[in-house]
Amino acid sequence: MLTIRRVTATLGLSAALLVSSAGVASAQSWSTTDPTGDVVKATAERDPVGHPETIQSSSTRRVGDVRAVAVSHTTSGVVIKMTMHALPTGNWMGMTTIRTPTRSYDVFHMRFSGRSWVSFTKTRGDGTELPCAVRSSQISGTSVIIRVGRTCLGNPSAVRVAAGVSIYPRSGMQTAYIDDGLRRGFVNFDSMAFSPVIRRG
Repeated sequence: MLTIRRVTATLGLSAALLVSSAGVASAQSWSTTDPTGDVVKATAERDPVGHPETIQSSSTRRVGDVRAVAVSHTTSGVVIKMTMHALPTGNWMGMTTIRTPTRSYDVFHMRFSGRSWVSFTKTRGDGTELPCAVRSSQISGTSVIIRVGRTCLGNPSAVRVAAGVSIYPRSGMQTAYIDDGLRRGFVNFDSMAFSPVIRRG
C-alpha cells in the first residue's frame, strides 16, 4: 500500500492484489480504455492516496484523466503506457504495480519539484529503493511510458498490472487528484484494479 511516508522517503521528499479488469489480452500484450470523467479528489491529514478521509468526484477534470492503458510483456521487460486526456504539470506520479506469481513491485514515474525519476520498490514494503539497472520512464505526448527489465522482476513467466495517476496540486500533499486507470472511480490503493494475466511473449 502506498503511503505519504513512502513517497517522501523515495523523494528525499521522494497496491493491492485484487480485482480483474475488462480488456483485450493476448500471449504478450493487453490494453484497455478507461472512462472519461472519473478523476476523484481525495483529501486526508496525512495520506490521501492510501487512506483518504474524503473522496469527491472531479468529473470535469481532464488533467491526469487516464483514457487508455497498454501493457507489453516481452522477453526483455514489461512496458506500461498510460495515455491521459491532458498531461499533468507540477507534482505528480504515474503509478504502476507489477504482480508476478511470487512477488509484487511498485514502479512509479515520479515528478516532484521539477525533477523526474523512476521509483522501484516492493509493494507494501517500507519504501526502500530496490536495485534495478533496467528501469526508465518517458513522456510522449499525453502518455507516460514506464519500462522495467524482467531481471528486476525475477524473470516471471506472467504478470498482472495495476496503473493510475495521482496529482498533488499543493505542497503538504494532503490533497490528491487520482484516477485508477483500469476502472471507474477510486477507493484506495488496496482496491486498485489489475489486468488479466499477461504472459511473456
